[in-house]
Amino acid sequence: MSVALWRNLGGFPETEPYRSTGVEPMLGRTFDLAEAGADDTACVPASGEVRWRLVLTAGCRCP
Repeated sequence: MSVALWRNLGGFPETEPYRSTGVEPMLGRTFDLAEAGADDTACVPASGEVRWRLVLTAGCRCP
């Protein structure tokens, strides 16, 4: 699995644009299946469910 990081810089939605940042799971290594190589895709099990977890840890080294 891979992680996608995207930014909306105020162009969406067109009627009330706002800025946002997103972190989303990817089941493969590319955004476009048409551009994927032989090992760039993943298989979803028959259940149709894949679990994904992202853990972020931040710290501060204050003087």
